[in-house]
Amino acid sequence: MDHNEETVKLRFFNKDYVLLWAGQIVSAIGNSIQYIAVMWWIMSHFSNSQSGIVMGLMFTFSVIPMAVIGPFAGVLNDRMSRKSIVILSDFLRGLLILWMAYLAYTNTLTALLIYLISALMGIGGAFFNPAIQSTIPNIVSDKNLTRANGLYQTGMQFTQIIGPAIGGVLVGFLGPFFVFMLNGFSFIISAGTEIFINFRQSMANRQNSNSFFADFKEGFKFLYDQKLLFWSMIIVSVLNFAFSPLDILIAKQIKEIYHLGALELGYTVSAFAIGMVIGSILLSILPEIKVKHNFIIIGAITTGILYAVFGFAPNLLSFLVIAFLMGSALAFVNVLFQVIIQRIVPDEKRGRVFSVMLTFETMFQPISLSTIGFLSSTFSNVIIFVTLGSVVTISSTLFYLVPGVKEV
Repeated sequence: MDHNEETVKLRFFNKDYVLLWAGQIVSAIGNSIQYIAVMWWIMSHFSNSQSGIVMGLMFTFSVIPMAVIGPFAGVLNDRMSRKSIVILSDFLRGLLILWMAYLAYTNTLTALLIYLISALMGIGGAFFNPAIQSTIPNIVSDKNLTRANGLYQTGMQFTQIIGPAIGGVLVGFLGPFFVFMLNGFSFIISAGTEIFINFRQSMANRQNSNSFFADFKEGFKFLYDQKLLFWSMIIVSVLNFAFSPLDILIAKQIKEIYHLGALELGYTVSAFAIGMVIGSILLSILPEIKVKHNFIIIGAITTGILYAVFGFAPNLLSFLVIAFLMGSALAFVNVLFQVIIQRIVPDEKRGRVFSVMLTFETMFQPISLSTIGFLSSTFSNVIIFVTLGSVVTISSTLFYLVPGVKEV
């Protein structure tokens, strides 16, 4: 029985998918709790004019590794055991977060150390993310791929609902040290569950005698030849440029415009995640959507319009409603686009293609984060929200010009 025949017969809720899904939920909960803790720590230790810059640089250092080493990590994902890569990435990132906990406990956590830890975490993510995205099509049948991605997205976003809210409470009562400890152990627990997963990776890549750079070139050529993927990647890169500073802008809106605290910041992040969960649940229970491109494009345009009006929200309640609606629309974009990629790209090239796409989609994020971090100390949130939302809206309409988009 070959790999494809085995995959077709896989049940949706099989051991490997459940373990992968559960392990990522555990680490994602810890990560979303820490997310609030780190941002609030920065805003508590720096002035209003400096906090946006520090947060921007922190996020910048976290995405630089993806832009720099992402394609090479993708080649290794196709040449080596993805299982080993996933386990090692989670375990080492857990140790990094525990180190951050120690620094917070000893009051020696500085901005420079946050940048360093963010960069090292980004390196782990550069290897981990394409490995996971490449694996899902191998452990569920093709007919359940949309449902599997929808449920996976549901789980990840559900953690964003409870995580930030819990994070706001824990930071307020126990401080960042406890939150960092919790996140560090969550990564290590996730690594433990991944030991028992059969990744069902195609062995064709193990028999490949091509050089490392030949494999890299082959992955890029495949992506370039697939015009639907190539031009979609270019447009998504622009969208990511506009979306990158969203968390910085939300944090500043909560603290400096509404004059509220970490708990309310957690509520806002949770509202966005609730919207993502609702959209993802719909995709996991609805019949297969045959014509996906309309849902992707309309969802992206809707997200851009909501982004543009974010800064006009007069109070926290309206801010939460907009965040919820944005999340709902974005869920359709993310899940359906992921399914299209997984179906087009064969397993032995999937790591390279996913990594190249992630690289292009993130390579402009450091520029965006740094720029908006500095501009946020000069321009109002309203101006920045309107500008970036307009970029998203206009860019999303360009999807209709992508060759072959109306066939998916």
